[in-house]
Amino acid sequence: MNISKAKILSLLDLTSLNDNDTPAVIDTLCSNATQSIGKVAAVCVYPQFVAQSRARLPASSGINVATVVNFPTGDEPLADVLAQTQQALADGANEIDLVFPYQALQQGDAAAGEAMCSQIATLVHRHSGSLKVILETGALSPAEIAQAAQIAIAAGADFLKTSTGKIAHGASLEASAILLEQIAQAKQPVGLKISGGVRDIATAQAYIAQAAAKMGEDWVQPENFRIGASSLLKELISC
Repeated sequence: MNISKAKILSLLDLTSLNDNDTPAVIDTLCSNATQSIGKVAAVCVYPQFVAQSRARLPASSGINVATVVNFPTGDEPLADVLAQTQQALADGANEIDLVFPYQALQQGDAAAGEAMCSQIATLVHRHSGSLKVILETGALSPAEIAQAAQIAIAAGADFLKTSTGKIAHGASLEASAILLEQIAQAKQPVGLKISGGVRDIATAQAYIAQAAAKMGEDWVQPENFRIGASSLLKELISC
């Protein structure tokens, strides 16, 4: 499968989720969202930078603004996560990346994930937004990955996402294969976002090829498939 740099760029959620992010860093991120070969699908920033990003990337730009909630540990109270999400939507985010309460799942509490995903999905969809649920697959067993994916899908997730990028083990082809199987079995459209360790074109191509083999080449479009990264951009725009 021949995957061009422009194609990969179009699938990119250009991301900056660093503790030392500043308004200047976010300005640069937004400036880099459009390149001579095309534009990214979205920028992904911390909630405090959503309004700035939306101002730099108005709806007419065609570039979505994503932010993270319940991030990165997935153990914040539901009321707090709802408030975070409401504020992010008010500030102009149209994509919410929610960390699944994966530690609760590991302790046998599946209901926590069901409640959080369902209520956040309802709120996001009320604002015509898209919900990506981060499953932190590097911390879960294969059976737990499948269970979390099933819960997220049933609750209304628009995308399943592999990782926060904040633990030692991020995305893997093994985990994404499990997620793709759950997506293939879903009764509604669900996308996949790969994040956590995608730093070069070869790695990105491997995930794209895997998704295309399972779901079909036509499925690998921004509305179904994303790659969350920042360092990948440099290689994509190099000659």
